[in-house]
Amino acid sequence: MQQVLNPALVELAPTLAHEFQSATPFRHVLLKDFLALPFLESVLKGFPQPVEEEMVSEFGDRSLKHTVEDMPTLGGAFVAWDALLQSRQFIHWLETVTGIRGLIFDPHYVGAGTHNNFHGQSLDMHIDFNRHPLTGWHRRLNLIVYLCPEWEPSWGGCLKLQKDPWDRHGDQRQKIFPPILNHAVLFETTEASWHGFDEVNLPPDKQHLSRKSLTVYYYSQTREHSEIAEEHSTIYVPGWIPSSVRPGVVLSEESYRELETVMYRRDHYLKHMYRREREAINRAREAFKGLASLHRLAKWVRRLTFWRYWRSRD
Repeated sequence: MQQVLNPALVELAPTLAHEFQSATPFRHVLLKDFLALPFLESVLKGFPQPVEEEMVSEFGDRSLKHTVEDMPTLGGAFVAWDALLQSRQFIHWLETVTGIRGLIFDPHYVGAGTHNNFHGQSLDMHIDFNRHPLTGWHRRLNLIVYLCPEWEPSWGGCLKLQKDPWDRHGDQRQKIFPPILNHAVLFETTEASWHGFDEVNLPPDKQHLSRKSLTVYYYSQTREHSEIAEEHSTIYVPGWIPSSVRPGVVLSEESYRELETVMYRRDHYLKHMYRREREAINRAREAFKGLASLHRLAKWVRRLTFWRYWRSRD
């Protein structure tokens, strides 16, 4: 563990636990100098190069994000990272900091692994899927470790934690974390852990850079009954009307493009939701057809049984 993580984190566990418990808008903590420096250098050198044909969003269209979920296949430092994440010592440290017991590592890295976001990529405010798709475990924690050797907050890509993006006129205070090298953010996954990041907008001479991170999610077999919701996929809330668009102000070309982007993303999500609804309806129809066929079969079995019964009386 000490070869991968900053050894000071072990002693800081009680302090970090207090910060995690008292944080707003929901429980989280910023972990500075997270990885041991020699290990950090190994991760930076071995970080996977993007493969364009693999850059597809969960909606099936082209994306400006590259991910690798099968961490051990990357070899080197990533094998050590994988071993750490599932070690009893590290999981115990996570449980100490968060107060969440019974944490389970996901060896499949569903939705996690290496994340690499390029110029123009953003992530709308969202809450994550709440059950592991293979095991049904409850999702409990997100850990994001940033790997950007050079980054300015003005370049975007800053993680935002928010109370409720649906409440457009309520409390809009946010916690914002730029993707600074070797900073990590650990936060609880609940039905109110809204988060996302603004568009990566790099200067022309910096567009060879990207927003790199290591991510991992932890689960548990059970959780408090009051925290359990019906199983759902990731729920997104597209951005609202840009602040530059307001009554009495002439609409500039830039403001129009911002508004156009918001409307495009909203339409995109609506199309996805309608497609998912059609797929659910078709699955239900197929299931109903199967039940109808089974019902007809049962009806003929009953008839045959009745016929054989009366034949046996003759």
